[in-house]
Amino acid sequence: MKIIFLLSFLFIINSETEYNVEEFYRKVELDDTLDENGDGIDFVFVKTEIKQGRYEVELTDGPGDLYEIKGTDYYVEFRSYFGYAGYGTKGLLIVGTAAWSSKFIKYD
Repeated sequence: MKIIFLLSFLFIINSETEYNVEEFYRKVELDDTLDENGDGIDFVFVKTEIKQGRYEVELTDGPGDLYEIKGTDYYVEFRSYFGYAGYGTKGLLIVGTAAWSSKFIKYD
C-alpha cells in the first residue's frame, strides 16, 4: 500500500510544470482616448504588483505574450515560452515579494 501511495505522489510531482514570472500587469479601461495616430484606445496594460501569497488560478490566452488570470483584470508575462493556454490552464500562482520571485505551477 505504501508503494502505491509513493508512486501516486511521484506521479503528481512529475505532472506539474513550473514557469517563472517576468511581470504582472493590470488592464485599465479607457474612455475617449486616442493613440498617436488618432485611433481610439479601449485599454492599456500597466505594470502592477499582486499581494504576496499562493493562489489557485486559471490562465487564458491574452494579447501578445500576456496571459489573463481568469476572472480578474490581472495579466502575467513569463520569462520563457509558456505556450497555448486556450480557454483555461489551471495551476498554482505563487507570488513572491516581487514579480521576479514569483512562479506559476501548471497542473497537467
